[in-house]
Amino acid sequence: MIQSTIDGFEVYEFHSQNKNSNEQALFFAHANGIPAQTYKSLFEKMSNELNCSIYTYDIRGFGKTDLTMNPAIHKKTTWAWQILTEDHSNLFHKIQQKKPKETKWILSGHSLGAWISLLSSNTLTFHKLVLLDPPILKPNIIILWSILNIMNKRHLSPMSKKVNRRKVQFASIESAFQELKKSKLMKNWPDEIIKDYIEGSFKELKLNNEVILRHTPKWEGYIFEEYPFAAWYGFLKIKKQIRNNIEPIFLIGEYSDTCNPKSKNWIKLFFPNLKWHIIPNGGHMFPFERQDETINLFRNI
Repeated sequence: MIQSTIDGFEVYEFHSQNKNSNEQALFFAHANGIPAQTYKSLFEKMSNELNCSIYTYDIRGFGKTDLTMNPAIHKKTTWAWQILTEDHSNLFHKIQQKKPKETKWILSGHSLGAWISLLSSNTLTFHKLVLLDPPILKPNIIILWSILNIMNKRHLSPMSKKVNRRKVQFASIESAFQELKKSKLMKNWPDEIIKDYIEGSFKELKLNNEVILRHTPKWEGYIFEEYPFAAWYGFLKIKKQIRNNIEPIFLIGEYSDTCNPKSKNWIKLFFPNLKWHIIPNGGHMFPFERQDETINLFRNI
């Protein structure tokens, strides 16, 4: 893994050990609150097995990226997801210069990152678009969320309230590992991925061994609050001509609590060339919990 900083963003590169690697590269955006380094073991395997280069980065406000945004300033003027999409597009153009012009680029992302990749299709040229479990809420959730939006009560988002209560400081790295390993979110994650998450998410305090979260939970919560009025509302932000021409590939966990596995037919109304793959027994975090299946799907798309 190669680490560098580009325009304030912490960037991670993974390259195949095969010197005769083909001209294919993946540009990836991570999930909300899950910095890019968390995907390290997946991308190390994927770059070698798929014989490609992978570029990812810490989104604004997360991990080791210094750039932030003040929700209080932008709340009534700018959709935060649009700012993240513009960041994504600008950084892609910078990284694109590292590769030959004939490189075939795959745009991809997980959860929030999948939405960012999808929205960036408005401005970027790419070979394939692969979205890992983008938030497409189930009917019972989206009805409640729509009501909260109409009432201007986004701060009542259950996900926002949940992350704002998260623990941000631990006595040590080992303490953080032991507690997170027992958490509902990470109980099925391999140990090495939890350790990579901790290294990417926390920093040590100077006076003792304590570690503290790099990002503020308020920013993570605010991004949840910025979820579109409904998924179709977000889809309509992509030009119709582009929606009709691109072939988005959705990789969905069978038991995802974030992307409705039964939403294929109505999504296809917006993206007629949609391709849909279900990961058997997979949840929202299948890229960490089902790495082999994830790599095989990328191999076959």
